[in-house]
Amino acid sequence: MAGKEEDFKVVDRRSSAGAKDDPSAKQGEGFVMHEGQGAEGRPEQLDFSTLIFSFATGALIHMGLAPDPATKKSHKNLELAKQNIEILSILKTKTQGNLTPEEAALLENLLTETRLRFVECSK
Repeated sequence: MAGKEEDFKVVDRRSSAGAKDDPSAKQGEGFVMHEGQGAEGRPEQLDFSTLIFSFATGALIHMGLAPDPATKKSHKNLELAKQNIEILSILKTKTQGNLTPEEAALLENLLTETRLRFVECSK
């Protein structure tokens, strides 16, 4: 049973300091995850890509770059963000040689992006 594919995109809509109300402020590109929804609102397919997107999205939420889905509010907890990034790094090490080229590239890209954003948030 195939579900309708939808785009899920996490975008940083906060503006830089001093330009909070400027609508022309640059927005982040975010991560895009395609997922079909099952009967109960859960993704139809849970796979490695879904797992690593989950950790990367968690890192963004803990960096304050995306709102918490439960509270719809942004908060910053760099220790938890760092933990999610470290989990991605562990997954990269432990799955080396066992991923498809697409999965390996996705993991590498998510690791790079979350690490760069972590450094920016840590300043």
